[in-house]
Amino acid sequence: MIIQEPVQAAIWHCLNHYDFADAVFLSERLYAEVKSDDSLFLLATAYYRNGQIDHAYQILKDKHGCSPQCRYLFGSCAFDMQKYAEAEAVIMENISSKNNFEEVINIYGDQAAFTLLLIAKIAAKTERRQRAVDALKRALKINPFLWSSFEMLCKLAEKPDPNSIFQLNELDNLTKCHGNNLQYITTPQQILTKSSVNDMNNRMVFTPEDSMLVNANSLCMSGFGLLSAPKVKRLRCRTVDSSAGASPNFGMLFEREEHSTPTTPHPTLTEANEQKSFTKKVRAHVGNLINRNEAILKNIKPVFSQSSNVTNTISITPSTPAPMPTGPNVRRSSRLFTSSYSAVKENNKSPNRNKFATPKSPSRKTKTRLAKCSLNELNTYMDLNTLNRLKKEKSETVTSTDNKNNSAINLNMVNPIQIQKQSAEGLMHLLRDIGRAYLHLSQFNCKSAINEFNNLPSHQFHTTWVYGMLGVAYFEMADYENCVKYFSDIHSKEPCRLNYMDIYSTALWHLQKEVALSSLAQDLVQINKNSPITWVVSGNCFSLHKEHDTAIKFLHRAVQVDPSFPYAYTLLGHEYIMTEELDKAMSCYRNAVRLDPRHYNAWFGIGTIYSKQERFHLAEINYNTALSINNYSSVIMCHIGMVQHAQKKTEKALYSLNMAIKNDPKNALCKFHRGSIYFAIGKYAEALKELEELKEIVPKESLVYYLIGKVYKKLGNTDLALMHFSWATDLDPKGASSQIKEAFDPSIGRSTEMESPASPSAEDGQSESNSVQQQEPLGFASLHEDSDDSL
Repeated sequence: MIIQEPVQAAIWHCLNHYDFADAVFLSERLYAEVKSDDSLFLLATAYYRNGQIDHAYQILKDKHGCSPQCRYLFGSCAFDMQKYAEAEAVIMENISSKNNFEEVINIYGDQAAFTLLLIAKIAAKTERRQRAVDALKRALKINPFLWSSFEMLCKLAEKPDPNSIFQLNELDNLTKCHGNNLQYITTPQQILTKSSVNDMNNRMVFTPEDSMLVNANSLCMSGFGLLSAPKVKRLRCRTVDSSAGASPNFGMLFEREEHSTPTTPHPTLTEANEQKSFTKKVRAHVGNLINRNEAILKNIKPVFSQSSNVTNTISITPSTPAPMPTGPNVRRSSRLFTSSYSAVKENNKSPNRNKFATPKSPSRKTKTRLAKCSLNELNTYMDLNTLNRLKKEKSETVTSTDNKNNSAINLNMVNPIQIQKQSAEGLMHLLRDIGRAYLHLSQFNCKSAINEFNNLPSHQFHTTWVYGMLGVAYFEMADYENCVKYFSDIHSKEPCRLNYMDIYSTALWHLQKEVALSSLAQDLVQINKNSPITWVVSGNCFSLHKEHDTAIKFLHRAVQVDPSFPYAYTLLGHEYIMTEELDKAMSCYRNAVRLDPRHYNAWFGIGTIYSKQERFHLAEINYNTALSINNYSSVIMCHIGMVQHAQKKTEKALYSLNMAIKNDPKNALCKFHRGSIYFAIGKYAEALKELEELKEIVPKESLVYYLIGKVYKKLGNTDLALMHFSWATDLDPKGASSQIKEAFDPSIGRSTEMESPASPSAEDGQSESNSVQQQEPLGFASLHEDSDDSL
């Protein structure tokens, strides 16, 4: 028969150490010998991890129905290849109803949460939002450690409650979340089968290498009659003709009969020397294990803790081992905390009360007994008697160091499962805090999100992921200075991190920081030319230099690299608007909302196109769609007010602008348009007050002074009117000259008095007609362009 477990262990060893080429080679050899579900899954896994997704897909295509593992992997391959229908059909195979997630959980076991996450991804890609939401919620109920599921729920416009999701209500959740990873033997197939070795592993801290060493020594001693080779489950039988004299092939190397190996003397060593040598090695190895056991227990503490103000230093005295469950699914905690420990009273006079005592060497009597016992008896002796002897011979002290009081901690109260759960609960507490912040950010409640992130512990706050979230929050608030501060820290700490560098480049575009944006673009080109973010940053760089045609080429490259990148389509649409190619811009925006219906920037872009075409009703509809997604955006509210005013809905326009200014009191664009509406409806005093406040915010905008001059002219104050017209000319000689001429020419003035300087057709400062709005100076026009492109 063929024993495939050692080969599988070797393959997993290669995979775990990123030697994918050897893993593929060995997996192919194994699958050629053993056509089983396990070897098929192992070969497909090796292909998948080696980047050969098409290979994994092909070998699983006709054979995936045998095991849930193979079906899940095939579904993952099909999803990566954008074959969504095929992926879902395979995953839901043999399941009565597509919405019966309980059957999915029963069939896929430990993989159920990940399978449900894959189902949700497929449903989201195929525009079945409710199915995706149901699958994500079920996955989080099984495994609350799946942050990506919570993140995806937020992106689907759900409002999941972090306080109810990130909970460990049952202790079984730990096993469901961790699978079999709490075992020390982490290979897919357990190699150790001797009950005595398993029993020893259950009571002492053994690494896989330790257990394999003891098992190997056990097999070596089988020739002396001390231990029979374990019976191995027959995987495949084949006949070997040894009389033919041929060299054994791959299968023959693992041939073994299904009975105990006969006891024959060792060909090179005498029985006494071999037993003495082996006993010495085992005794030394056990001593090392005991020392390492103590060192591990000395430093044991939860990884995540909800309170970190008190630091406990614990020394432990081993006592009689508590009975622990045996079998392949013994948890790591069972192996780490295998004995019940008791605390002894602190001895303040002892100089070594905070140290561990060194274990003494075995006595002569013990050595004699150890040398004479069989290996089976030796295992039991190491398991029970050694620890009992250590309990009698070693005197340890258990102390607790508290910053305020040095009180002893009774370790009898420390349950290893409770410590394990405490660590998991600490992580859940952290996820709840981060989840609340992320939920606020996904709803564009950026101020609340920033407050939640600021309350995180210092070591969690000063991480690039949190900095990225803060950068996005400040960007959505149009606070580009703080946005750039956080993103620049990310780029300096982790230059290879490309996430959100596209947002960073847009913030630099708004601040007109040409040098910083050019440097960022060059860095990303050197780091990764295959990322769409690299080409988006380059496109923003050329856009800032007014080279819009070149920017369009780079943004086209971005969508070629990743056709599912909504923000690249949106920026490309902005550039087409700058070049007056409105049809192409509309196509880009529609692609963006097709990929992400909550991408409010693209809805805003569609509204901008309709506004330019003076189809104000359609513009208002699309602006309102964008506002329904991000109801905190003062820029969207401002543009809604503009198109409402263009439709003679003056009261609604003023209400929209008032709400925009309430959200952002320093929004210069909103205040300018509100002042323009006041001027248009004859409320000159309100218009003058608004524009005087605006002059403090943007003191170098010529259009503000020009409009103030028009207000003073209406009020009959010619001197102040001339003074403000003069200031407008100084700030922008070319742009203001025609406007001033119009203001003092009665024939022109009468035709334009009822026109608002805030007409939506003038929001980009383009000269498409002779109206006052379309002759805005460059400064304020650039502010309007910023408002458009910020979305």
